[in-house]
Amino acid sequence: MNISNWNEWSSIGISLAALVAGFITYFVNKKIKMRAKAKNIISPQLDFPEKFWQVHSKVQDTMTELRLRLDCARTHLVQFHNGGYFIDGINMTRMSLTHESLERSVSGEIKNHQDLVMSMFMPLLEFIRKDEAGLRHVTRLDDSYPKQHLDSSNVIAFSILPIRKDNMIVGYVMAQWCSWNKVDTIDEELVEDWMNRSQSLIEVELINQKRKIEYK
Repeated sequence: MNISNWNEWSSIGISLAALVAGFITYFVNKKIKMRAKAKNIISPQLDFPEKFWQVHSKVQDTMTELRLRLDCARTHLVQFHNGGYFIDGINMTRMSLTHESLERSVSGEIKNHQDLVMSMFMPLLEFIRKDEAGLRHVTRLDDSYPKQHLDSSNVIAFSILPIRKDNMIVGYVMAQWCSWNKVDTIDEELVEDWMNRSQSLIEVELINQKRKIEYK
């Protein structure tokens, strides 16, 4: 093979190699972009607010300590949220139990207390507006859905306080007693003290939780 033919074949080989390399680069970059796009689509679904783990671990610890200090059956943190609209376009406000601490052998309520329409619980929510951590007996409540709900959960007495964020009520903390023996020996000053402490601690933790601005 003479030099001119060799040069021609070399040029062809180089051109083919460049073409193949171009195709490989194109498909690799396309795959990378597709993965990045998929990540951007999935990221919001998996995203957590900043300090999510620390905040909710501390909230759960607070609920457990409150239960132990008050020697009650359950402690609840319920948070308000949106959930659909009425036919006239007005937002349908709902509430869900987000944190629960239970005494041994006491049944949990978290499965039965999700996405509940707040308007069904107005008699109970009236206590929140009062912002008083006094002991309340279920038998003294007027007949209503909240009373039936508490009765079905074997609640004899409870204490309830609002949770605020940016001066707006966003939920409530609640302690529940399910034993007459414990209700008869409740120290109401102790209840008020630890309910108010827990209210303040939870409010601080929820304020510390902020949404991420960018996805990485």
